[in-house]
Amino acid sequence: MGSDSRRKSLDDGSNYPPGTVELIHRRNSCKDGELILIPTPSSDPNDPLNWPKWRKAWNFGLLVAMTLVIFTGLSTQAVFTVQLRNDIHATNEDLINSRAVEHAGEALGCLVFIPFATKYGRRSVYLVSIAVYVGAAWWFANMHTARDLYLSNALKGFSAAINETAVQMSIRDMFFLHRRGSANALYHFTISTAFSVIPIAAGTQALQSGWRASATTQAGIITVLFFLFIFTFEETKYVRETEKTISDEYEKESIKGLIPDHHVLPQKPFPYYFRLQLFTPTDESLWKILISPIHSWFLPHIMFTALVFGTSLMWISVSASLTGIVFSAPPYNFNPQQLGYLFVSVFVGSLFGGLYGGALVDWAVVWFTRRNGGLYEPEMRLYLLPLPALSMSAGLAVFGVTADRGLHWIYPSIGSAAMAFGFSGMASISFALLVDAYPEIVSHGFMVVAFVRNVFTITGPAVTNPWRKGMGLGGMFICAAFVSLAVNLLAVPLLIWGKRIRIATASRYHRLSQQTK
Repeated sequence: MGSDSRRKSLDDGSNYPPGTVELIHRRNSCKDGELILIPTPSSDPNDPLNWPKWRKAWNFGLLVAMTLVIFTGLSTQAVFTVQLRNDIHATNEDLINSRAVEHAGEALGCLVFIPFATKYGRRSVYLVSIAVYVGAAWWFANMHTARDLYLSNALKGFSAAINETAVQMSIRDMFFLHRRGSANALYHFTISTAFSVIPIAAGTQALQSGWRASATTQAGIITVLFFLFIFTFEETKYVRETEKTISDEYEKESIKGLIPDHHVLPQKPFPYYFRLQLFTPTDESLWKILISPIHSWFLPHIMFTALVFGTSLMWISVSASLTGIVFSAPPYNFNPQQLGYLFVSVFVGSLFGGLYGGALVDWAVVWFTRRNGGLYEPEMRLYLLPLPALSMSAGLAVFGVTADRGLHWIYPSIGSAAMAFGFSGMASISFALLVDAYPEIVSHGFMVVAFVRNVFTITGPAVTNPWRKGMGLGGMFICAAFVSLAVNLLAVPLLIWGKRIRIATASRYHRLSQQTK
């Protein structure tokens, strides 16, 4: 009786709570066991999970390119600091506050775009958001006043909102569980590249040809990318019709192996024009999709991801904003090109952080799963969180203290590299944790993540000036280091009681996964 009630409280009535899956065959005759594909792929060639590698690579590559270009536009303002002050007469307060307005636009854009991505598919949302960003990029390149700076940044932020939630939805659409960490690592490495390597090129071009030439180049690239999306990006949302039409008896027989899987409703690949359809509608209620994330707030795995990612990106955003201001002033007096070179350290840190949080963590969770008898638990990823968490805190302290004292630029650069390593590693681990723990409510979870992240990234730039004036640059970043460490220590209770929490919240999770249908 107790066993039956427990089973009903778990996800889909199974013996396991949400997120716990048999990733490796426990009764396999092979010594190491055979890896199980999660989620279970269908026999339909149109299922993105079944796409050939080149097709996945192209479509995911377009998403990576979109992420790179959009975050480049959000980051290169820092290397234009001196020229923007002289050309459009923007003050330091304007430059910092315009970034806060940008993040406010992202918060609003998430609320607008994500419900449509859930109900009508990812492709149409990507196209609309990129089109809006194209307009904002050209506006930025041709602005003449601080008012234009605020408005173009707000529009860029609004259209950039899909870069978190919708991309995570596409990652889940295309990749199996044991590959999501690597996909997320590449995604976060791309973000860090946009904050590191690209500013070097942007700063060099700005020094030689002016900031408008650099901004125009970015606007031209996103315009070209927009047309590539129109003609080549495929819808990744997949409606599993077989699950709706197969009778229970037929499904049971197929599971038992009496009916071969490849005989279940065989499909042919969609023609080219059908793969580029603008809408893939399903029966969800837009209103319910919009309000459902409210009920996801109290799921600890989601809140942990939101807090870790939100605070980490806030520190990266604040340090990037202050880099242009601090290093363009005495004793450094860097020009735009030199400001760009400062971000090389961010690229190096991001590269190693991406490898750590992606490929290494994916390998580690398979190893942990084998030791756990073939059962995978999402919290296994947290065993590798301490190194990037400590790296982030140490990097914040080193960057702030050394820059405040005017030490050689290599020392703040070391701090930036440590921060970038920490950010890439923590973001990859926490994102994969959320997707694996509550796979059927990814859009709900990442709407919460996006909202919390934008609260932090709006607040961070807004309080930077008074915080810096009150505590000094060094004191400000030492305080930030301790706050970062405190947030990451929340992983400890999640490691200890994470599975119990998923068992206790299984019924809520199942209701949320069905609520929008």
